[in-house]
Amino acid sequence: MGNKPSVNQNKFQRQLTTNDKQFKKDQSQSNVIAPYREGTTLAVESKLKAYLKNANEGEDLDDDNQGGRNKLQQFKEDQHNVENIQKEIIHLEETVFSKEKLQRVREDFESYSKENKMSRKKLLEYFGMAELDNKRLGNRIFQCVKSTFSQKKTGPFLDYAKFLKAISMLSQQNDEGRLRFLYSMFDMNLEGSIEKDEMYNLMMMFLEGMMSINYENQDLNDLKQRISESHDRQIELALEEIVNEIYQNHASKQNVLSYDDWRNWLMEQEGIQEILKFNPHTDFQD
Repeated sequence: MGNKPSVNQNKFQRQLTTNDKQFKKDQSQSNVIAPYREGTTLAVESKLKAYLKNANEGEDLDDDNQGGRNKLQQFKEDQHNVENIQKEIIHLEETVFSKEKLQRVREDFESYSKENKMSRKKLLEYFGMAELDNKRLGNRIFQCVKSTFSQKKTGPFLDYAKFLKAISMLSQQNDEGRLRFLYSMFDMNLEGSIEKDEMYNLMMMFLEGMMSINYENQDLNDLKQRISESHDRQIELALEEIVNEIYQNHASKQNVLSYDDWRNWLMEQEGIQEILKFNPHTDFQD
């Protein structure tokens, strides 16, 4: 987070007053991963088998049966999605990573997952953010990693393809991949822009996450202590004021931040360059 609080942190600290209400590894060895290219294909084939099984048990598949058509269409869509994902995996493996880094990615996923499934706890542990496992911010990070290929709900685990895609975004030498990933955290409504309530909610998540971390930086520890001594409503009002100021100064449309608006605001913040230097384990020097 840098050697001193950011501008927003200093504003936040000034807006708080001292008061009396407190703001309130498991490391399992995994099995060898099932390669995602094969694993996904098998999953789609199993859907086809189930579909055909239903047909053999009497479900009519001709054009008069809407349910049959819907299932067949869903199977075709699943197959198409799998083919696209497989192509992107191949592209990422062959163009983004060296052989050594790709091997590291696979080994990391294998170490932190089981049967091609990585839990939120293991992902946060891998990122060095184990303290956020039971926090809203930790869950938001996990959801964004799971959404790297699709915004559709995919269950409580992370598979190899999405892990690979997220690591490719966070491992780029330029900042764009990291910025796009970070932007996805703010865009909770998935509308391609950030509304005030989204900005407020994520900043509150960051604040809650901050309270669970012990810092070497004394300024951050002092800010953390000040927050812990403040009333909930004081914290809410301070964040509201900061958010209003962001939108007054940066929104090209009323109460909405585009990606460019958000990026311009973010790059003005002290300490952001250090945040953007965050590297997952795979981003080592060759």
